[in-house]
Amino acid sequence: MARRGEEFGFRISGLEVDWTRIRARKDALVSSIVGNLERSLKENPRIELVRGSARFLGPKRVDVDGRAVEAERIIVASGVMPVVPDIPGLREAGFETNETVMDMKELPRSMVVIGGGPEGMEFSQMFHRFGVRVTVLQRGERVLPREDEEISRELEGILREEGLDIRTGAQPERVERAADGKLAVVARIKGRTERIECVRILVAAGRRPHELSDMDLGKAGIEGDRERGIGIDETLRTSAANIWAIGDVIGRMQYTHFATYTAGIAVANALKNEGRHYETGRVPGAVFTDPEVASVGITEREAIARGRKVKVGKQALKGVARARAVAETAGFIKLVVDAQTEELLGMHVLAHIGADLLPQGILLLNTADRKMTPMTACICVHPTFSEGVKTAATGLKPVDSVTPPGAALG
Repeated sequence: MARRGEEFGFRISGLEVDWTRIRARKDALVSSIVGNLERSLKENPRIELVRGSARFLGPKRVDVDGRAVEAERIIVASGVMPVVPDIPGLREAGFETNETVMDMKELPRSMVVIGGGPEGMEFSQMFHRFGVRVTVLQRGERVLPREDEEISRELEGILREEGLDIRTGAQPERVERAADGKLAVVARIKGRTERIECVRILVAAGRRPHELSDMDLGKAGIEGDRERGIGIDETLRTSAANIWAIGDVIGRMQYTHFATYTAGIAVANALKNEGRHYETGRVPGAVFTDPEVASVGITEREAIARGRKVKVGKQALKGVARARAVAETAGFIKLVVDAQTEELLGMHVLAHIGADLLPQGILLLNTADRKMTPMTACICVHPTFSEGVKTAATGLKPVDSVTPPGAALG
C-alpha cells in the first residue's frame, strides 16, 4: 500500500524491508498463540501434556520416550512433513522448506521455488515483494492445479504482471553448487534445458504424513502408509476400534480449520459414542496470495464431470464499487450452480479479501436444499466487496454462454 500511495493522494519517501523485525514479529505472534494454548492445557486439571516421541506398544498403550501412557481411547493427530523430491544434488546443496524458510538470517538476493501449490505461491509472492528475485518451477501446466482453472490462470497472470518469474511445465533435473557458493537448478522446461542460478532454494512440493513407521502403528492394529496417511472410516475411526485419527495425518485436506473440524467429531465419537460423520464437500479453503484465492464446494469442471448441467455466475472486481474505491480490482467471483435444481455447487473467489467473502457460499452449502434464493435476495451493505457475490448470483448463465473473467462488470 505504501508503494501505491500516490494512487490515494499521499506520498511516502522511501520504503525499506526490515527482515529481522518481520521475523521477530512473526515469532512473537506464534509464541503468543502457542503460549496461550499451552496455558489453557496446563490450567485444566483433567489434561496432562506430555512431551516426547510417541510410539504404540499396543492398542491402549503408548510409549513416550520411555514413559508408558495408557488410555481406553486414543486420537492420533501427528500432522505432516514437507515432501522433498528426489532431485540429484538437492540435499547436498541444501534447501529451505516452509518449516525453515522464515528462520533465514537475511533475505537472499535470489531464490528458486520448487512447486506452484499454495505454499509455493504464497512464499514466492512474499519474497518477491521483499525484493528477492524469485523463479517458480511448477511441474504442471498451471499453478494451484486443484483450484478452479480460471481462478488459477488469472492469478498466474496477475503475478506475472507483478514481475514474478513463473515457469510451468518445469521438471528440475539436478542441483549444482558453484565454487562461489551459488546454487543452480537445472530444469527441463517445455522441452528445453535451462540453468537457473540462485542463492537459496525453497522446496514447496507439498506435504505428507510424518513417518508412520516411527509410531509402530501395527502394534495397535492401525492401517496406513506414508503416501495416503492413516486409514479411517466416515467417523474418523481407524482400523483399531478404540483409536481415531484427525487432521493432516488422514491425508484429506491439509487445513488448520479442517483439523479443528475433525477434532470435534473425533472427540464426540470417542468420548460420547455419537457416531458423527465427517465430510469434505463443505470445507472451505484459501491461498493467501494477494489477491487471495478462496473456494468451497466443487469446480465447474468437476460438476460437469459428475454429469451436472451447470450455470455459472461471475462478477469482476473492477465492477464492484468498494473494490474500485480501495483500488483492489484484480480478480473475480465465480459461482457454480446446478442448472436444473438451482442448487449451489461451488463458490470460487480471487479477490483482495477473498477468504472473507466465502461465508455467503459456506452458509448456503450448509442449508438443507442449497437453493440460491437467500444469496440473490439478501441486502448487502453498500459499498462492500460482498455486493459482488450477490451480483454474480443474479447473473447466472449456462456454461456455453459464460463471459470470460473480467468481462462481466455488473
